[in-house]
Amino acid sequence: MQTIIVGCDLSEGSDQALARAIAIAKQHDARIVLVHAQADDAPVKDVDNEALKQLGEVSAAIRVAEAREIATRMQTIVAAGLKTDIISRIGPAGEILTKAALDEHADLIVVGTHGRTGLSRFLIGSVASETIRHAHCNVLVCRGPVGSTPFTKPLVATDFSHAAQLALSHVCTVCVPHAPLEVVHAWQLPAGSWGATLLGQARFPWNTVRDAVLSGVKAQADKLAKDELAAGRTIHVELVQGQPASVVTQTAERGGHDLIAVGAHGHRGVRRLLLGSVAESTIRHSPCSVLVVHDPTSDAPPTK
Repeated sequence: MQTIIVGCDLSEGSDQALARAIAIAKQHDARIVLVHAQADDAPVKDVDNEALKQLGEVSAAIRVAEAREIATRMQTIVAAGLKTDIISRIGPAGEILTKAALDEHADLIVVGTHGRTGLSRFLIGSVASETIRHAHCNVLVCRGPVGSTPFTKPLVATDFSHAAQLALSHVCTVCVPHAPLEVVHAWQLPAGSWGATLLGQARFPWNTVRDAVLSGVKAQADKLAKDELAAGRTIHVELVQGQPASVVTQTAERGGHDLIAVGAHGHRGVRRLLLGSVAESTIRHSPCSVLVVHDPTSDAPPTK
């Protein structure tokens, strides 16, 4: 990892993201680029000259205050022994972040959220949401206690797809060395199986269907663990029946995990996440930070 983009709106959430980004950058000796989106100060229509003058003075004062605050954060990065740059542009923050990541050939974008616990978890924020959907590199959405080290207890959500495999491979880049890897897969019975129970075991042996589904899932989990062991990594795969988003977030909360990793796939910016729309729900309800790992092959036009 060489370049990390950090969204900087001078809020508590972005400061939390910066603290985590510094910890990760120190591990890789990576450069941090602070990206600050400025408000558009275009003249307001139907306002007299005196009001425009006052608005201009307020805007100038805000710019000065923002510059001082950004300089303070850059000094924090330098004090950590890291290289840093600043990109400050006028426009929507999500667009500026993803464009900066492309221009700087970034390996990771780090952003904060609006909430930490309870109902505030739903407030992922439009900037984080837009960045996740349109970024061409991995995105770390920071939530939970401020961390001064890389993550120590990651949980990887898997559906045994290529995107999930990438998430498993990349999660180590934001974790401490040799962090234990926990993997969870949410499995479900085929649609309509619940209705078969009404017919009774004698008429429809639904237990047989359940056993067959679970056997297939277990075989995939065993293969994944075996492949990872051959690559020098030991993982534990937990199989849980239930709705994927609920399974992932509840497993993370129950296990005290500080990071959930998911894979992303899709085409031309219309990003669909691991397990479809379930992953976005996972991010919204997560008790901890979430790493969205991007599949670079997903930017290729779909084959006809």
